[in-house]
Amino acid sequence: MVNSKFGPLANYLRAHNVSRIVLTFEDIESILGIPLCKSARTYDAYWHPSATHMLPNVCLEAGYKIADIDLKNEKVCFIKL
Repeated sequence: MVNSKFGPLANYLRAHNVSRIVLTFEDIESILGIPLCKSARTYDAYWHPSATHMLPNVCLEAGYKIADIDLKNEKVCFIKL
Protein backbone atom coordinates (compact mmCIF):
# COMPACT_ATOMS: atom_id res chain seq x y z
CA MET A 1 0.00 0.00 0.00
CA VAL A 2 2.93 2.34 0.46
CA ASN A 3 3.05 2.73 -3.31
CA SER A 4 -0.42 4.26 -3.13
CA LYS A 5 -1.07 7.99 -3.32
CA PHE A 6 -0.58 7.98 0.46
CA GLY A 7 2.93 6.54 0.23
CA PRO A 8 4.58 9.94 0.82
CA LEU A 9 2.76 10.21 4.16
CA ALA A 10 3.96 6.73 5.16
CA ASN A 11 7.51 7.74 4.24
CA TYR A 12 7.16 10.95 6.27
CA LEU A 13 5.96 9.06 9.33
CA ARG A 14 8.77 6.50 9.08
CA ALA A 15 11.36 9.27 8.74
CA HIS A 16 10.13 10.96 11.92
CA ASN A 17 10.70 8.21 14.44
CA VAL A 18 8.99 9.96 17.37
CA SER A 19 6.19 8.86 19.69
CA ARG A 20 3.66 11.53 18.63
CA ILE A 21 3.18 13.62 15.49
CA VAL A 22 0.50 16.26 15.00
CA LEU A 23 -0.15 17.39 11.44
CA THR A 24 -2.69 19.79 10.02
CA PHE A 25 -4.67 18.78 6.97
CA GLU A 26 -2.62 21.37 5.10
CA ASP A 27 0.59 19.65 6.27
CA ILE A 28 -0.73 16.30 5.04
CA GLU A 29 -1.70 17.79 1.68
CA SER A 30 1.77 19.29 1.36
CA ILE A 31 3.40 15.93 2.15
CA LEU A 32 1.13 14.11 -0.32
CA GLY A 33 1.32 16.75 -3.02
CA ILE A 34 -2.44 16.45 -3.53
CA PRO A 35 -5.51 17.79 -1.74
CA LEU A 36 -7.40 15.60 0.70
CA CYS A 37 -10.86 14.58 -0.46
CA LYS A 38 -13.95 16.30 0.87
CA SER A 39 -14.74 13.26 3.06
CA ALA A 40 -11.49 13.78 4.98
CA ARG A 41 -12.74 17.19 6.09
CA THR A 42 -16.30 16.06 6.75
CA TYR A 43 -16.36 12.58 8.26
CA ASP A 44 -14.51 11.26 11.28
CA ALA A 45 -14.91 7.75 9.85
CA TYR A 46 -12.55 8.64 6.97
CA TRP A 47 -9.68 8.58 9.47
CA HIS A 48 -10.44 5.10 10.86
CA PRO A 49 -8.98 1.96 9.26
CA SER A 50 -11.31 0.05 6.96
CA ALA A 51 -11.32 -1.63 3.58
CA THR A 52 -12.36 1.64 1.93
CA HIS A 53 -10.28 4.17 3.88
CA MET A 54 -6.72 3.67 2.73
CA LEU A 55 -4.99 6.62 4.44
CA PRO A 56 -5.30 5.22 8.00
CA ASN A 57 -4.27 1.76 6.76
CA VAL A 58 -1.10 3.18 5.21
CA CYS A 59 -0.33 4.98 8.47
CA LEU A 60 -0.68 1.71 10.38
CA GLU A 61 1.71 0.02 7.97
CA ALA A 62 4.17 2.85 8.65
CA GLY A 63 3.94 2.16 12.40
CA TYR A 64 1.53 4.91 13.48
CA LYS A 65 -2.12 4.92 14.44
CA ILE A 66 -4.40 7.91 14.23
CA ALA A 67 -5.11 8.68 17.87
CA ASP A 68 -7.14 11.84 17.49
CA ILE A 69 -8.79 13.71 14.66
CA ASP A 70 -10.01 17.30 14.99
CA LEU A 71 -12.23 18.08 12.00
CA LYS A 72 -12.99 21.60 13.19
CA ASN A 73 -9.34 22.64 13.46
CA GLU A 74 -8.21 20.23 10.72
CA LYS A 75 -5.56 18.44 12.78
CA VAL A 76 -4.57 14.80 13.12
CA CYS A 77 -2.54 13.24 15.93
CA PHE A 78 -0.51 10.14 15.05
CA ILE A 79 0.86 7.89 17.83
CA LYS A 80 3.73 5.45 17.25
CA LEU A 81 2.71 1.82 17.69
